[in-house]
Amino acid sequence: MIPWLLLLAGCGPYAGWPEPDTVYPWAFTPQTDLQPYEEVRWETETWDPYTDTDMAAMYLVKAARHREGAPVESLDHFEAMRPQIPPLGAGTRLSFVGDAMWLPGDYTTFAADVAPLLDGDLRVGNLETPVDPDLPTDVGSLGLYAFNSPPALLDGLPLDLVQVNNNHSMDAGDAGLESTLAQLDVRGIAHTGADGHAILDVGGRRVAFLSYTWGLNQRGITPAHDLFVVPFGHLDAPVDLSRVARDIANARSAGARSIVLLLHWGYEYEYYPDPHFEQLARQMVTLGADLIVGEGPHVVQPAEICHVDDPSVAPGVGTCSVRTADGVPRTAAILYSLGDFQSIVATTACQVGIVATVSLDDHGVTGLGWMPVANVDAGGHHALEPLDALLDDPELAAESDRLDALIGAGWRR
Repeated sequence: MIPWLLLLAGCGPYAGWPEPDTVYPWAFTPQTDLQPYEEVRWETETWDPYTDTDMAAMYLVKAARHREGAPVESLDHFEAMRPQIPPLGAGTRLSFVGDAMWLPGDYTTFAADVAPLLDGDLRVGNLETPVDPDLPTDVGSLGLYAFNSPPALLDGLPLDLVQVNNNHSMDAGDAGLESTLAQLDVRGIAHTGADGHAILDVGGRRVAFLSYTWGLNQRGITPAHDLFVVPFGHLDAPVDLSRVARDIANARSAGARSIVLLLHWGYEYEYYPDPHFEQLARQMVTLGADLIVGEGPHVVQPAEICHVDDPSVAPGVGTCSVRTADGVPRTAAILYSLGDFQSIVATTACQVGIVATVSLDDHGVTGLGWMPVANVDAGGHHALEPLDALLDDPELAAESDRLDALIGAGWRR
């Protein structure tokens, strides 16, 4: 259900606004030319990859070939949105990366060459693997789709804050999650998403980092810890965002001046966010989010600037515009997916992710910037490199051009 605040068309300066459910992203033309594998989505939780072998086989095809298209309105929307994204501006700067996953090899220096790209006042990413020194780390040792990494991974990550709630949080059970939190604490790396959220002082600004995941790989279990599960991927009923609303309100009451949502969401291996997620994003901006940073699809997806309480910008294709109860104008941003920071998924689109930096002040987001990074495998030794240093490789050069076209070169740093 669309919150009533989004439906306010009213009179006065908003008299010319359409009702949001009559325009994009609520109104769009579904794709009809999809291959069967392109329609397989695990995050709907309508099938079980451990038992539905035919669906799982098609999903492997999707992982290899990806879903490149989107509804025509989505293509038009992001084409119009790309030039609207402002470059980095004044205010507190936050740097983000996507999924930090299990990798073989030496961890201690694997990210040294890209660490300087994370130049924000705080560096944030999603830790998509348990880290338990008492468990094996070989792939598959904990079961299908389950991972565990050595503590050295944390020593090599150039991050100050990590999200720990995602679909791999319970790969090593409750004990594995508890061990991961202990390993982070020993290293002074802050975390969010297990039994609570992080509210930190960053560059003189009190910032809340509220994190949620679409679900867990292990279905039917009850974790000992609250992992803030919100079933973002479900299409058969409205997604209940009441918990997000309460957490935003509580963070504001605790003195947060900026609200950042870290969302493990989206449909894997798809180059564009489904309009379903754009609807959810607008609802969460209406609830008070200043910045939404997404990960989970394993590939980079486009971004949006969203106008809050600005009657001169009506919602529809090419705009993101919402109204709120307080009527205070601000600018929000939505980064639907940063792709993988590190990955063993073999496709180039999964091997290349982005470092995104966002500037914030009391009026919301003032600007954004991105730089691509690539995972390089040199005989089993994985390292991250700035993509700009690898453009003599034709495949990586083509991926650089593709990202420019997909998310926009105007805010590339």
